[in-house]
Amino acid sequence: MAKTVVGVFANFGKAESVKQALIETGLSAQNIEVMANDEGSPTTSSSSIQAAGKNIGEKISSFFHSLGGGDDKEQAYYEKSVTEGGALVAVTVEEDEEADEVAELLEEHGARHVDESAAGGGLARTSSVADSGELTAIPIVEEQLVVGKREVERGGVRVYSRVTERPVEAEVALREEHVVVSRRPVNRAATAADFSNVNGDVIELTETAEEAVVGKTSRVVEEVLVGKESTEHTEAVRDTVRRTEVDVEHIPGTETTTKYER
Repeated sequence: MAKTVVGVFANFGKAESVKQALIETGLSAQNIEVMANDEGSPTTSSSSIQAAGKNIGEKISSFFHSLGGGDDKEQAYYEKSVTEGGALVAVTVEEDEEADEVAELLEEHGARHVDESAAGGGLARTSSVADSGELTAIPIVEEQLVVGKREVERGGVRVYSRVTERPVEAEVALREEHVVVSRRPVNRAATAADFSNVNGDVIELTETAEEAVVGKTSRVVEEVLVGKESTEHTEAVRDTVRRTEVDVEHIPGTETTTKYER
């Protein structure tokens, strides 16, 4: 059963070049129709249809009815596109595989999709065929927790060194020598020796005494050690992270017919 694939192009010249590309793939020119407004679009073959003597809307409506009907929204889009200088290309094939190949070729050459006519148009194909325009990317953003470390001052110690004085006391035993002079009575006979000892001699005796002498010595009796030591501990860091979620909602609408059977 014959099937028809329809695409809309920017102008008549573009449609004609696409028609030639289809012929080069082996399709018959009799199975390719180009429909364009008659202003500034010369007909180049019998299969190129212009809206001469009949309103373009009527021409497109008749074309769709000849295919067995069609969606009113599609017809309105095709009518508007062709009226504004565009051109419609309709290709009739026998097999589904051929229809897919034709649709891909039309799409590669810049055909516009009826489902997106309000935004600039696109190829009239099933929704499984990608638009020939640029895709819109919706980023999925996800935050990740990144934990770092930094040093902070949390106080410390300041060590001062100074000299202080305090009174001390110590006991020491001191020895003293004193000269003692005393007389004692004696009653004995004197001898020559006694006289010899008295010859003008002078006897001196020195008194001595010990006194305390104060001196100081220094000794290290204690040390104050100042330094740092490191310890580690594990701490749980809790926070929240964000992530964008994209929900796809299917909007029911009028089904777009992309292949027509005669």
